[in-house]
Amino acid sequence: MFLFISFIYGVAIFYIHRFFPFISFFMSIILLILSARMFLSGDMRRYSKIIHLILVIILTVSGFYYAGLFHNPSLFTLDIAGKTLEIKGSPKSEAVPLNFRKDMFSQILSTSSVLDNENRHLNIQEMRIVSSSILMHDRTYLIRARIPGDVFSNPGNIRNIISGYALVIQDIGSADTGLFGKARIRLNDFMKNNFSSETAPFLMSIITGERGLITREMNNAFNVTGLAHILSISGAHFGLLFFILFRIFNFLIKMLPYRVLVRLTLYFTPSQIAAAACIPFMIGYLCISSMSLPAIRSFIMITLFLIGLFIGRKGFWLNTLLFAAAVILIIQPDSVLDISFQLSFVAVLCIGLVAEQQKYENSEEQRTENLTAKKFFSSAIRYFRASVLISVAATIGTAPLVAYYFHYFSVISPLTNLIITPVIGFIILPLSLISSFVFLVFNFFPLNQLIDSFTGFVMGLIKYIAQWSFVDIKIPAFPSVLLFMFYLGILIYTVTNVKNSSEAVVQKNPPKIMFKNLIPLSIALIPFIIYTGMNLFEPEGIRVTHLDAGQGDTAIIEMPDSKVLVLDTGRNGLQTGNFLRYRGIKKVDTVILSHGHPDHAGGLEYLLDNFKVAGIWDNNRLKYADGLPEGINHRGFQRGDIIEGAGYKITVLHPYDGFYTMYSRSDEENNDSLVFKLQGRNTFLFAGDIAAEAEEDLVHLKAYLKSTVLKVPHHGSRTAASEVFFKAVSPQIAVISAGRKNIYGHPHKEMLEMLSNARILRTDTDGAIGLQEMSDGTIKIKTWKEFQLTEAKNMTEEFANLKKLFWVW
Repeated sequence: MFLFISFIYGVAIFYIHRFFPFISFFMSIILLILSARMFLSGDMRRYSKIIHLILVIILTVSGFYYAGLFHNPSLFTLDIAGKTLEIKGSPKSEAVPLNFRKDMFSQILSTSSVLDNENRHLNIQEMRIVSSSILMHDRTYLIRARIPGDVFSNPGNIRNIISGYALVIQDIGSADTGLFGKARIRLNDFMKNNFSSETAPFLMSIITGERGLITREMNNAFNVTGLAHILSISGAHFGLLFFILFRIFNFLIKMLPYRVLVRLTLYFTPSQIAAAACIPFMIGYLCISSMSLPAIRSFIMITLFLIGLFIGRKGFWLNTLLFAAAVILIIQPDSVLDISFQLSFVAVLCIGLVAEQQKYENSEEQRTENLTAKKFFSSAIRYFRASVLISVAATIGTAPLVAYYFHYFSVISPLTNLIITPVIGFIILPLSLISSFVFLVFNFFPLNQLIDSFTGFVMGLIKYIAQWSFVDIKIPAFPSVLLFMFYLGILIYTVTNVKNSSEAVVQKNPPKIMFKNLIPLSIALIPFIIYTGMNLFEPEGIRVTHLDAGQGDTAIIEMPDSKVLVLDTGRNGLQTGNFLRYRGIKKVDTVILSHGHPDHAGGLEYLLDNFKVAGIWDNNRLKYADGLPEGINHRGFQRGDIIEGAGYKITVLHPYDGFYTMYSRSDEENNDSLVFKLQGRNTFLFAGDIAAEAEEDLVHLKAYLKSTVLKVPHHGSRTAASEVFFKAVSPQIAVISAGRKNIYGHPHKEMLEMLSNARILRTDTDGAIGLQEMSDGTIKIKTWKEFQLTEAKNMTEEFANLKKLFWVW
């Protein structure tokens, strides 16, 4: 066990040492000393102790250098933003219509070659290509694609696969998809054409691993009910399929004629034969799936378990788990950074700990049982208790990771995994998979209607449960150091309990929860409790976050009375939605639209679909083509309107009845932008996209304009550079929202010169910008750029990185 841990630790420490070289070194020395003390104090011979210690050192160093050998620095979209690439590859996913352009399609391409403008090879294994054509899976394409210049640097942004817009597509021949690749294409085509629009995407996700066609609504339903793991082929799928097949084969073997059974069992037990019979089906399932990392990892773990059954070593679950993790890291060392790897590893670890504890408790209870009826009743109780505990253990064990990355906790997850997961695993998955194998051999899909109807019923049930108001809790972001402390506690608990369990086997007694187990549990939980308590005393003041929306605009305003205002939505609302989730917000009190241009209001529909929006405010000049949903409180404002709340006041300064622009329709909409002043301990002026004409019309308001913070109008364009206006505002802080490498050249030099007396913050260079009022009246400034870890070359830089582990937006 410790040999596997040593290699895994070596791989992990390689990625840590880039940011914390000195801490990594001293931590490794301490662990080495503890390991030496543990080995040298054991019962082994001295020669064996030294050999074990040397192996631990060798494997740790090997893991470190092995990860470095295969490490390719991550290529972020920011590095290639605005560039045109030449890509060679074949589609690995279905074509999905874009939400905002139904004539455009998105597909993931498995690439064999990617070249930049200077013919340099880029380390990109797959890309998302957006085009007006549907690419065929059995063809290879040469594509010239432009990477968007807009790259969004915001807290809560999910780092997705690199995307590009196809400029030229050339079909250069057939793709070598292989036997199983063709089978996968056949299955996907059949399911799309013969199952309902809701059933087909789900069956494709659990059989072939194709998830692209799952709707946003269904994906969210699986997330909040704690069933998201079902949509990605993983250990649950392989484990449940193995359980069904193993039971079937074991039953069939025992039904063989007595003489045949006797001959077979001369060499192997029925369990060993059943385990061997399962392997071809496991391989077949892996090959028709997408061969994703979770699928490969799960296959390795199940295969090792089958080998353990075959050689009569079905215990030692922790060794099997660690060995499987080590094998995965040998195949792909950077898997240690993959969220799916972390989630599945932690889930299996927590399930194993609970199952091990239950095994000893059950064996003790069974020794004390005499009566048959009582024995049956007690067995049923034990089975139910174990199922509940295992489900709860997996939920709690993975909860910090889920909360850290996805910002929610599914309250109902133990129940849904106890009821719905077995239904899918024991009925839908095996029936669908067996029918799929029959279809591939005989071109006939049995039980088509039954599977379609039953799966549709289960999907409807999941969507119904997802609508319950209490189904999940939104979790605001928390410092990454809490995550480290939680799993450090779990690790210590695992090591101590495995040792206790081993001693219990020798003594024929179940392991007891001893006082020293409070230490790892305290390490895991107390930091969360302290952090939660500190948040209760956080200073109340206005908090404004200007998000990086590219060449667009969106800001989140959090008031002292806990109301949440969204000022403009950007082009699609995705950046706004991601940040709201990051902050644990599911209700928006008001969406304020400064004007109707798509770079400011294009994401309104997304927010209405994904969040509870109570009201919409605008400049009283907007028209909504499809109307607004029922229950939305709509208000149009003009100069002189005032909104007051606990600790703040909003004063509308523009527009007003009678104001008309002399320029084009586009300039008219810009000059009609809603301009308002937010006053708390400081003053914030939000100026929309007004240009010089509207600015000059506002100048006579004089004292009303003077503000601590100015949201600079129109992305810093020279058309909004009115010197008299900026003198009247005289801001200490000026925030400019503009896209990186935008074609307009925003912000313009003239604007920057007029703002030379203010501290200028820009989303194109700083990423998201946070402004928080403190209790002493000062404004705390933070930027996305400052929050990022940097490779440390000295102690000062490492200490700066260490502080960032305690930060949260």
